[in-house]
Amino acid sequence: MHYLLQDMGRAIIMGKATGVANERIYDVFLSFRGEDCRAKFISHLYTSLQNAGIYVFRDDDEIQRGDQISFSLLEAIGKSKISIVVLSSNYANSRWCLLELESIMESCRSSGLVVIPVFYEVDPSEVRHQTGKFGEVFENLISRVPVERKVNWKTALLEIGGTAGVVIINSR
Repeated sequence: MHYLLQDMGRAIIMGKATGVANERIYDVFLSFRGEDCRAKFISHLYTSLQNAGIYVFRDDDEIQRGDQISFSLLEAIGKSKISIVVLSSNYANSRWCLLELESIMESCRSSGLVVIPVFYEVDPSEVRHQTGKFGEVFENLISRVPVERKVNWKTALLEIGGTAGVVIINSR
């Protein structure tokens, strides 16, 4: 499975290398909910991409002490060629993950950021329609946010849930 992501990343980077402007300094920006998949999946994905020579931004490696997390992450999204969004069952329970996703999808629409969703232990239709456990945690979170933010997050989840990606269910 990691080889599939490596090959996809290489193909996209090679195809975009000639026309990339806007000071793109990262090949890949990883978006994920740490408690769900950092040790079991993200560490392996990150290592595989790095071993393939792909320069990856991962929040626990690239943010310098004293940086404002929000500015650093938003800047990194804008300076990336690709974003791999690892959607797990608790991803939608994080205000920060959803703000990040909102920014990623906006960059996809406005500046051509390539977005590759990885549905990690969650069905893509649950993300798209905000149902199941994914939908439950999302509803719990959005009950405490302004209406405009809810609409933006629902739109971002609908878009990414409808994007072809990698589905990983019952992983070891």
